[in-house]
Amino acid sequence: MNGVFIVAAKRTPFGAFGGSLKALSATELGVISTKAALEQGNVDPATIDQVYFGNVIQSCPDAAYLARHVGLKSGLPISTPALTVNRLCGSGFETVVQGANAILLGYSKIALCGGTENMSAAPLSANGNDARWGISLGKGLPLRDSLWDGLTDTHAGMPMGVTAENLAVKYNISRLECDEYAIRSQETWGEAHKMGIFQHEIAPVEIKSKKGTKIVDTDEHPRPDTTLEKISSLAPVFQKDGVVTAANASGICDGAGSVIL
Repeated sequence: MNGVFIVAAKRTPFGAFGGSLKALSATELGVISTKAALEQGNVDPATIDQVYFGNVIQSCPDAAYLARHVGLKSGLPISTPALTVNRLCGSGFETVVQGANAILLGYSKIALCGGTENMSAAPLSANGNDARWGISLGKGLPLRDSLWDGLTDTHAGMPMGVTAENLAVKYNISRLECDEYAIRSQETWGEAHKMGIFQHEIAPVEIKSKKGTKIVDTDEHPRPDTTLEKISSLAPVFQKDGVVTAANASGICDGAGSVIL
């Protein structure tokens, strides 16, 4: 039989912004999901031919080596090639495309694909020229929020949230429709959680602290008990009469997912 098949898929829970997973680097989160996927599929790490891993907000010190380090720390041989992919919100999906193409073109038989992000750890950064070569008297050393920078397209001159507002106007999407869709998302997550569906895909994360060991095995961001009445009272974030609010926008979270092709 010819084709490309998903033989294993695992993810961490998704931690809320500043939540339980904030101290784990994007690399560490990727290792957790990868080890779980390898175990789930009973895949020998030595048989992986290629590693493709997505990461956008390079929030950890080893971000430049992320895919490489995920592979090595998951037990893959030193000889296994690795590529870190940044296609913004589509980075994780793009790794699956790359892995499938590698198999179809005969470069690989087994590929590790995935994506990871620790948005909580996005650095506040100083301009390297100012920090290294000096600044003028009275100017000070300003810090930039790399998370906000990553969510803002400086070429277009707008954050992603304004793009959503523009699309709402273009396709005549109302605030009510956005809120109703958000409630549907929260409710379907709640039902799936009650049915234990996520247990099959989540790799629990062990967090050690001075208070002891904590097991995180549930997504922290969802609020399935919220109501349309509650979220409809929130003010729009980007435009006075806009549709995007803190309740119907995508969450700022920490987590990782891995797929074996």
